[in-house]
Amino acid sequence: MNTSSLIAQHLIDVHEGGNWTEVNVIDTLKDVTLAEANTVTAASVNTIATLVNHLMFWNKAMMARLKDIDMEIPDSNGYDDPQLQTEADWQRIKDDHIKSAHEFADTIRNISEERLHQPIVPGRSAIYKNVQGSVEHIHYHLGQIVILKKLIRNTK
Repeated sequence: MNTSSLIAQHLIDVHEGGNWTEVNVIDTLKDVTLAEANTVTAASVNTIATLVNHLMFWNKAMMARLKDIDMEIPDSNGYDDPQLQTEADWQRIKDDHIKSAHEFADTIRNISEERLHQPIVPGRSAIYKNVQGSVEHIHYHLGQIVILKKLIRNTK
């Protein structure tokens, strides 16, 4: 298996299970209610829903960059409040996030070994650093989501 395929699989594993942490996005979010997803805590200005939205934003931003589009990153950095009103809205954003992860993984799989060492866009770091860093980024925010979920449930 080549490096691109390994990174793509690692991206899927952090979302669906089988990664080294034994924690994944789908299982962590499956029982989070809309009310919990929208709860602001003293620990963070970000809600679980905002973090999911941020991760989806970055999946899409990285795909754009891999297609040679130097996407402008807004000041919000993808931390926009997704304005979820119903459980269906919450389910949709979870589904959209997983869909974006699969699209990003498919994009990563198609990167040649040679291209991994080229800048993701002119003047930026290598594609390898960016796609591997994206997987690390998801692990980081997944940890935040796990902590927020526990905090919300322990303060009820």
